[in-house]
Amino acid sequence: MQGTLTDAAGQSVSDGEYMVTFRLYTTPTGGTSIWQESSEVTVAKAIYSHYLGSVVPLDASFFINKLYLGLQLDDSDEITPRTELTYSPYAFAVKTAKTVICSGSVGDVKHSILNPAQFAEENGACWVPMDGAELSADCALRQLTGMTTLPDAGGLFVRGQEYSGGQDNDPDRTPDSDIAEVQNDAIRGHSHTLSNAGEHSHSAVEYRGYWGNVPDWIPVLDVGHAQNHDQLEVRTNNVQPAGSHTHSVSSVGGVETRVKNLNFWIYICIN
Repeated sequence: MQGTLTDAAGQSVSDGEYMVTFRLYTTPTGGTSIWQESSEVTVAKAIYSHYLGSVVPLDASFFINKLYLGLQLDDSDEITPRTELTYSPYAFAVKTAKTVICSGSVGDVKHSILNPAQFAEENGACWVPMDGAELSADCALRQLTGMTTLPDAGGLFVRGQEYSGGQDNDPDRTPDSDIAEVQNDAIRGHSHTLSNAGEHSHSAVEYRGYWGNVPDWIPVLDVGHAQNHDQLEVRTNNVQPAGSHTHSVSSVGGVETRVKNLNFWIYICIN
């Protein structure tokens, strides 16, 4: 880190040795430093130079976030404004970036074809499967929402929350419905129409031929046999009426009602 040091009036500080405390912050003002070190620094013509981390080692994970450097000379107040670090220092974290960077914000939900181990490696350990697991007390998602366990999204479709309720796209929910609440499967109420057959009868044709000298009525299925006789009579009879009755409809189909779909892993950012 190299820069110039001036006093409150904008005048260059005198040449000499100064005890300088360096601090890193994730905010331009306020907040608590995430790292600091103090070192005696030589100032010449207001210019100073110091290798950050030469006293207290730096952690690569610091550089995942945007950082601001604060300087304090001797026992004076910290110089303002803080200096925002530019691109070069962030190269320090390149080797670990893929495993430590969290690619989302608390409460974000993502679909992915990557399994949990692969997804965490690419997006950060702040992402977990939405599998109904218990949330730790220090989990940011729990602190923000009061949830003690994750929703279990296994095998479920994701549906948008009702907003004004005016569209009634989800008539069983309102804007006040709990987020990530499971809604059981259902089929919209409807009816099937079956006509009542009523009392009726069916016609049947019979033939009479002679068996020896005895005439006998032969059912239609035996007409071929009856036609072998020399004498044949035909009559039409009504069978016994069926009476008033209904017909039952058998159930068909699979084990659930669903549309064509693709299955993905569903993850949620908890920290």
